[in-house]
Amino acid sequence: MEQQSFTNIVSQSVDYLGQSHNWTDTDIISSYKEICKQLDICKEKLREEHELQKEESALRAEEKRLIRMKNTLWRRLGSSICVEKGNKLVSSKSLKW
Repeated sequence: MEQQSFTNIVSQSVDYLGQSHNWTDTDIISSYKEICKQLDICKEKLREEHELQKEESALRAEEKRLIRMKNTLWRRLGSSICVEKGNKLVSSKSLKW
């Protein structure tokens, strides 16, 4: 199969407006404006989605940090407060979970 030359490929473009409608200058201008509005809306939604993803990522990082802090405090609470008050430290192996 013979490969098409670059000039052949360039000359074969898509006619998006087609022959199915007799486009007036007014049609083209109003359509252009409408497409620009729709594109702006689409871009804004994408921007908002990106911001939400960044916010969600920051919240997940904060959640992990708080969980680590909670676990650290819990371990400190258990070793310094509960065991020192006469409570025996129980091995997890002795529990039959």
